[in-house]
Amino acid sequence: MKAFPVSALLVLASACASTSAPRMPAWSPAEGAAVLASAPRDIDDDNMRVPRPVEERKKSWAASGLYVGGAIVTSQPMGDFDGDLALAGDTDLVLVPDLDAGAGVGLFLSYRWHMNEMVVQYSISEHDGDFTGTGREHDTTFEDFDLNWRHYWWESSFVQPYGLIGLGYSRAEIDNGTTDQATGTVFDDGVLSDGIAVNVGLGASLSLKWVTLFGQGQYRFVRYETSRGLDGTFSNTPDVDGDSLGIQFGAQLRLLPPRD
Repeated sequence: MKAFPVSALLVLASACASTSAPRMPAWSPAEGAAVLASAPRDIDDDNMRVPRPVEERKKSWAASGLYVGGAIVTSQPMGDFDGDLALAGDTDLVLVPDLDAGAGVGLFLSYRWHMNEMVVQYSISEHDGDFTGTGREHDTTFEDFDLNWRHYWWESSFVQPYGLIGLGYSRAEIDNGTTDQATGTVFDDGVLSDGIAVNVGLGASLSLKWVTLFGQGQYRFVRYETSRGLDGTFSNTPDVDGDSLGIQFGAQLRLLPPRD
């Protein structure tokens, strides 16, 4: 076997070295050195979150929140308030007079969610009245306590119609509304109480930033179960039909906005 010259071996080794892939030095950034945003070492999940649009995050309508308000109330009592009914106790009578339309005020506290609102209201109204044969005035004062639910429509409009339904309690105090059966000469104020009510109605509201204006019509189904005359309270008489048709105009001020 012939020995290759040493010079030939050196040329072959040089050619092999020139065709191999070059090696890159290992890179390890020093602690505290600046790192490009394209190659973060630690990922912060909170910073990587994409914020949702405001419309998606906000689940409450702009007018939602806690309100306090007041209203002018006018109503027309109907049913048995036509001057033809007297309730008989042992020795006395409670007169149910014929009443004119009257007016009063209402105060309420409410909370509105998106398109629904719960309203707690107290109302008082005065009505002129008379009863055939007595020659006296029988003006009547109504006190009403209500819990109503309003449901709104037209979500994107500043003027929003709504419907309402609710329950209530009523009391009526009648001037000179009770007298003795024998002589009919002694008079005192009579009372109809324990009036269980159901309310239905329609209305519309105009919502500004912190104030809402509204108007509504309401029909009130009422049955008074207890009467009080000269001899005290008696409940063995027929229920008194005290249905009424009323209109309210009012304003409410927002005390607290909704929680996001």
